[in-house]
Amino acid sequence: MNNEVLLSNLGANIRKHRKTKGYTIDQLAEMSSLSGKYLQGVEVGNRNISVKNLNKIAKSLEVLTDDLLSVSTKSVESESEKILSISEKLKHFESNKLDFIGEMLDSLGVVITEQNKNKSKGKSKKPR
Repeated sequence: MNNEVLLSNLGANIRKHRKTKGYTIDQLAEMSSLSGKYLQGVEVGNRNISVKNLNKIAKSLEVLTDDLLSVSTKSVESESEKILSISEKLKHFESNKLDFIGEMLDSLGVVITEQNKNKSKGKSKKPR
């Protein structure tokens, strides 16, 4: 996964959590002891961020650093990156929840297979 995708996701996650809390950039800057200009750069994905500063932001927003680092599957292009992104999210679930998610994926696979069959049947039929 390239750095631009990671930084963009990080910034979007910070912005989302900041807005959910109703904080302005300046309020977050004050709480985290970071400059507003720096935080703006982080939120738009133009600034690299240290672990130390990531932790300051997470504490100020009262979220886990994992929440800020999570990568949306929509923002990655390759199939392997999408799978990696999903597997990272699955690590946070308990075993019984993973069983349920596995069953849901199995059911979803059946539905998708049926839809694909129906689509291919519709294409093969010639109009009279």
